[in-house]
Amino acid sequence: MKIAYNLQILRSVHTLSIILIASIISACTTISPSEQSNSNSNNTSSVSKNQLSPSIIIPARSNKAILEDIIKYRTDKGMKIRSRSKQRVELMMPMSNTSIPTEARMQYILTQAEQGWRVNVRVFQISNPGSPQESVQEITHALADKLAEELALYAKIATKR
Repeated sequence: MKIAYNLQILRSVHTLSIILIASIISACTTISPSEQSNSNSNNTSSVSKNQLSPSIIIPARSNKAILEDIIKYRTDKGMKIRSRSKQRVELMMPMSNTSIPTEARMQYILTQAEQGWRVNVRVFQISNPGSPQESVQEITHALADKLAEELALYAKIATKR
């Protein structure tokens, strides 16, 4: 009986953690109405929501410049760089108000495309990070709309430079 009760509490905490991460990440990626109204409808970039992870193609920018934009935006939102290479960056942020240690991780991967650089993003919730009980759950699909808005922001930044 006690085991079933503990399992029910663990499921509740897990569900609340997902909701918390989703709300924090969506708050981090909110675009102001003025930015939305000023978007360039002639932009050659395209946001794709039909893939496993949201992506966008950003033409006429180097992968280094795109990664710098992503890192600046995300570190301004409180995230820290977990790992970085020439075409990939992973950022993390510990989640507060959770009963077990939990962190959010975001992976941005750039791949060369004919029209420019394709930027893909994936989001994960990590419970008990770094421990033998570590649990990884991808939550990209739940945040796809907000992530697509964020990617569009990087394309907009690219057209301004």
